[in-house]
Amino acid sequence: MTRSPRQAWDIKRFWQTLTYFEAVPFLNCLQRLFFGQSDVLVQLPLKENKMMTTVLVMNANSSVGEKVITHLLNRQFKVRVLGKKLGVAPNNFADPVEVLTVENITPAIFDSVSMVINCSPLSNEWEYQELFNLAQQYLLSPDPTIFDFTQPTDDLKTTWGAVDDVVMGGVSSSQIQVSRDCAIFSGQVSTANNGGFASVRTRNFSPPLNFANYEGIEIRIKGDGKRYKLITRCEGKWDGLSYCYSFDTLNNTLQTLRIPFQQCIPVFRAKTVPEVGKFDPTSVYSLQLMHSKFEYDGGLNPTFSPGFFCLEIETIKAYTSKVRPQWIEIQPVLNSAFCNAVESLLHQSGLNYRLISCSEIDSEIDSEIDSTLQSIIDS
Repeated sequence: MTRSPRQAWDIKRFWQTLTYFEAVPFLNCLQRLFFGQSDVLVQLPLKENKMMTTVLVMNANSSVGEKVITHLLNRQFKVRVLGKKLGVAPNNFADPVEVLTVENITPAIFDSVSMVINCSPLSNEWEYQELFNLAQQYLLSPDPTIFDFTQPTDDLKTTWGAVDDVVMGGVSSSQIQVSRDCAIFSGQVSTANNGGFASVRTRNFSPPLNFANYEGIEIRIKGDGKRYKLITRCEGKWDGLSYCYSFDTLNNTLQTLRIPFQQCIPVFRAKTVPEVGKFDPTSVYSLQLMHSKFEYDGGLNPTFSPGFFCLEIETIKAYTSKVRPQWIEIQPVLNSAFCNAVESLLHQSGLNYRLISCSEIDSEIDSEIDSTLQSIIDS
């Protein structure tokens, strides 16, 4: 059997990979000392954790409001309290609560908000109508987007970097480029030097993404007929445990693929490790896309051929099949004429909503309150 001639290993590219991802922290200092500051190595901080969405709590200056806020903070939601004329909730919680005092209702109050909980009736139906109109336009989608490459920004361009088989002596190479309406992951895979994979990976998210309320990751792609992998990590280590999912693409055809977390395979260095358990969605540190000769445990990718590959990515988002309320209205008595009018407005708004009476949660037993709210939010 004729072996492929060994090719020269690119030690500079190996060095750049390690420094870009801070695999060995002190290497960044040496990089600047010997090679100078390179644009590809500039680290821009990620924007606010997009999965850590905010719940807007209105009229929270009551015992019910305080219990609602405590429950949300315990479940690691960010909380914004809107105080308008009636005052604001006391800011005496262990976790930070953002308090807004506004005289006029503006779209800004819904920035990053995925759900509204109103703990007391507003003053009039007109005020509700104005809020519902804004909520329709500015509440976050129930399937939040992690990366939207159809609307590229600077942080998208600097979050991803190549991790190719140069890290194990190979010569494959890849890149990710953001075009006007997608990201293009492309390159050349070579099996020389016992290599055979190319990939792009995000720097670690800080804080890690919390997918606790979601079932998986949805990607919208256009492929080349080859098989790829989506790789996620639930720890911040450079060379640690990962969870992998292989998917096939159709040549030059747009596809929307849903990847359930429960079908992701625990892998360490291309070997499955089923004993470690299932994917933990509460702490996702990075995402990675890979084209590889290898599957798992010595198996080979059935559609692999060395050479050029190209995968276009439009969006990466979390998904869930659960229908959660966007607006929760807590009223003292649900059968009053005013409450009926509010429910009619909610129905007309098209928002997913839930009406509950104070008697459902106004209990001295905090565990009952927590259980009731959890059933509402997770419904």
